[in-house]
Order: sequence, then C-alpha cells, then structure tokens
Amino acid sequence: MSAPLLSLAAGTVLDAGPETTLDAAAAAGYDAAGLRLDPDTDPAAAVALRRRADDHGLTLLDLEVVRLGPDRSIDEALRLLDLAVVLGARFLLTVSSHPDPADTRAELATLVKAATGGPTRIGLEFMRFTRIPTLAAAVATLDDIGAEPSAAAVLVDALHLHRSGETPADVAAVAAVAPERIGYWQICDGPAAAPADVDGVDGLVHEARHHRLPPGEGDLPLHDLVAALPDGLPVSVEVQSDHLAAALDPTTRARRLLEATRATLPGQE
Repeated sequence: MSAPLLSLAAGTVLDAGPETTLDAAAAAGYDAAGLRLDPDTDPAAAVALRRRADDHGLTLLDLEVVRLGPDRSIDEALRLLDLAVVLGARFLLTVSSHPDPADTRAELATLVKAATGGPTRIGLEFMRFTRIPTLAAAVATLDDIGAEPSAAAVLVDALHLHRSGETPADVAAVAAVAPERIGYWQICDGPAAAPADVDGVDGLVHEARHHRLPPGEGDLPLHDLVAALPDGLPVSVEVQSDHLAAALDPTTRARRLLEATRATLPGQE
C-alpha cells in the first residue's frame, strides 16, 4: 500500500489564519495543508501564501469552499478557482445547496469547464444536510455533467459517509468501477449514532462543525474505509472540535491529530 499524502485541513484550525495554518502544518510534520479563503482575497496574498507553503516544503491540497446555491453567484466560485490555481492547490472543495438539481449541474458544469486543463480539480463533497447528500448522488452528478476525472472528483468525508447511511462497501463499489472518481478523503472519528438537534440547529451540522473526534476515539469504521478507498489517496485530517480548539494551540492540535491519524492508517504507525 502506498504511503498517502497527509494534509492538515483548514477546518481543523479555523481559529488560525492561513499563514498560521501553514506554519502549524509544517511544524507538526504534515506533507500538505488546506486553506480557507474569501473569494475576494487579493491574488497577491495568494502568491505570498504559495511562497510560504513552498518555503515550508508543503503541498497545498485544497482550497475551501465553494458554496453553490441560490444566494451565491457563480462568479464567486470562479474567483475561488482562480485563487486555487494561483496557490497551486490540487482541489477546490465544492458543495451545493441548490434546491433544484438542474441548477447544481449547470453551475458545476461551468466550474468544471473552467478547471479543465488546469492544475486544480473540483472536489465535490457530499453531506446529508446539503443538496448532494450521498456518495451515490455526488458520483451521479459528476457523471451527469460528463465531468472528466482529471477536472473533478468526489471528496469522501468519513463522518459524512457514515451519517449519509452509506458504508465502506459503497465506497468500494465506486472504487471498483471508477477509482478516479474519488479524489481524496477526510479523516476524523465520531460516535456510531447520529446526534440530536441542538437548540433548533441540525444536529448533523452542529456535530460536523464543532464535535468531531480524533481518529481512533470514536466508532466510525475507519479501517474498513481505508481498505475500500483507492490506494494512495491524499488524506485530509479534518477534526473540527471546540474541545480541542479550547485546549490546544493550532500547532499542538495539529501534531496530536497527525499522531492519531498515523496510528489509524496502515503502515503509518
């Protein structure tokens, strides 16, 4: 089994700015990092961030986050793609809240066309609380618009996969037919049972943004998921946790989660 690229997800250190995210990733021993930027970020700032990543010897795995939806302009998504290209990011993380699937397909097709031939692939993420709720829906969406795997792929998040009601067997089925459809994955852990709503807030949203667990500290079938995924996929360590953010600075947090990830992945112990 090939050793995967290990990346610090922007979500794990949202309390840190992009410069600190890169510094924390390098100090903790990651191979790569992800960043979250505003679409109106000055391209010169993106150039400086790329230089900082290069100085640290880091790959930029992904840029977050395109949110397709009726209250968003496709121009915003295209500006983020331009920033991703300047950064040299491998993926542009994309989600959709369009009620009409046709709107998702149309805007996603525009984004994929713009990405075709460039260094950045569109990474389509599914979540049960978005309009692309499952792995099956994400794959079908990319198939429907005829997206070439070199331009767009699905991002598999361990927590979202479990909460969608799908299993590593569903991932294995996609990998057996079209492994190139899966571009990278996000690792974290959590309890087997889905959470209840919190003060009117969707419990799944609240959990994903505030209460993820380090790999190995929950009940998700991570070992089965690793076995189901195509070999050698990049791994983004995404553990959004209020508890860890309150207790540990970004670098210490990043280091602890990298250790937990390595203890979970085969050949990384």
